[in-house]
Amino acid sequence: MIGIAIDGPSGAGKSTIARALAKELGYIYVDTGAIYRTVGLYMYRVGVSTEDTAGIEKNLPDVQFELKYENGEQKMYLCGEDVSDKIRTPIIAKYASVVSAVPSVRAFLLETQKKLARENNVIMDGRDIGTVILPSAEVKIFLTASAESRADRRVKQLAEKGEIVGYEETLAAIRERDERDSGRDVAPLKAAEDAVLLDTSALTLEESVAAAKKIVEDRLGEKKTQKQSVKNKDKNHSGLYYWLLKYVAPFVRRLMCVHTYGTDNEKNEGPLIICANHTAIFDVLSLAVSFKRQLRYLAKKELFKIPLLSQLISALGAYSVDRGANDVGAIKKTLSLLQNGEVVAMFPQGTRYRGVDPAETPVKNGVGMMVYRSHADVQPVFIRVKGYKYRFLRRKDVIIGEPIRYEEFGFTNGGKEEYERAAKLVFDRILALRNEGLDK
Repeated sequence: MIGIAIDGPSGAGKSTIARALAKELGYIYVDTGAIYRTVGLYMYRVGVSTEDTAGIEKNLPDVQFELKYENGEQKMYLCGEDVSDKIRTPIIAKYASVVSAVPSVRAFLLETQKKLARENNVIMDGRDIGTVILPSAEVKIFLTASAESRADRRVKQLAEKGEIVGYEETLAAIRERDERDSGRDVAPLKAAEDAVLLDTSALTLEESVAAAKKIVEDRLGEKKTQKQSVKNKDKNHSGLYYWLLKYVAPFVRRLMCVHTYGTDNEKNEGPLIICANHTAIFDVLSLAVSFKRQLRYLAKKELFKIPLLSQLISALGAYSVDRGANDVGAIKKTLSLLQNGEVVAMFPQGTRYRGVDPAETPVKNGVGMMVYRSHADVQPVFIRVKGYKYRFLRRKDVIIGEPIRYEEFGFTNGGKEEYERAAKLVFDRILALRNEGLDK
């Protein structure tokens, strides 16, 4: 499925442009702002103040909303009532901004939005789509426009519906909301690093839609080229060696004394991150001969400077990462592989710990960040060797656990704390496998 994220401040034309673009491309349009407005309308109706966060959280479980598509248009239902028009007022817009800053509200609505993206080609607009809801979206656009032009549009839009509001009042409300949305702690309004900026201040609706469509076509074209390039490079560079290795895998397993358990747990399709404890460099080979699917690995760049070793690890599907820096290229490469439905093996400990009980080693939060950004499931694996001292001819048990589904991580807006929590969950699942197969 293809996801297109359109973010931007209130009044920039996100909904209008996204709706028109979805119609042209044949995608499902998801107006996330309408969802928050519906929650805001409920709070307004039950008399909860915009200052009463506790009241919002208390009443949240009672909100019964439904999103329907009628004649290609998104309709919002609240407790069985069609409120699609009733949520388009300045006071409900203010409520929407307030409730969207409440973490429990965002968590309440997060899975609904992600489920739509998993099951459909979507164009989704909001304020944190590209950064939180669909961080791996194929196309990200950040729409912007001057506050003055947005106020003018809003006044005309409401006038068409028979509602007369003042320009200065509307302008002040827009500036207030911009400040509130950009300054909130939870999922603040900001452009994703890989978003394309589109300023619609001086553009007509037709020009804005055409400009957005060109961005989509250009980015999807680039993605298609990149995927084909990766596919060809992998096929020509490492495929022959890797599949030769797989062909002689039974021999390699016997030679290395590798015993694999839990092969029925292996996820056979779709993007997957395999996470294992790390004792020695031969862990890579042990994993390679234990799985049916081809694995890709992040390997520190220094290893690629050793001629023979470089050829070996490249044949095993490794690619370089600079562990001493924030290697954006390696992160993008990993996300690209996962978006192509491939399998990436990672070691949450970040380095090898020879002769040390894995439970006593620290865990890096990088795996948590990668899970969050890729939405991939995780397959925990425990590599067991006697005394945690790795020798080529010493028995090695590779225990494959059940996959951890992405939804189990409970991400809301990413960030260091959530990455750390996710990494801990993964490593706890790895350690839970340590005694499997001991009676065999």
